[in-house]
Amino acid sequence: MKTKSLILIPFIVCLLSACVSNNIVWSTNKNIKKVQLGMTKDEVIQILGEKYMITSASEDNQGNHIEVLGYKSDSDEEYKLKFVNNKLIEWDRERIPKYITEDPES
Repeated sequence: MKTKSLILIPFIVCLLSACVSNNIVWSTNKNIKKVQLGMTKDEVIQILGEKYMITSASEDNQGNHIEVLGYKSDSDEEYKLKFVNNKLIEWDRERIPKYITEDPES
């Protein structure tokens, strides 16, 4: 009986963790519909959540602060949201290419 429990517990943990990460991805897909141009960065984060990456940050010639946040959509897509002076001016969904590497011994 102990052997079955020792095998079953890691399986259940893996299954539950996969469901949680998939839920984050699908909630991003669902919640992106609530995002509107002109929203502040904080408003967007309240809708899409804290799991983002700052993919770029800069200033233009007029001194405007530009920042792009990236949110994972699914296994091979990411939403890019561009803010200028803390206001959302555009967003798009970008396909992330999957890189295939060859085994050097083949």
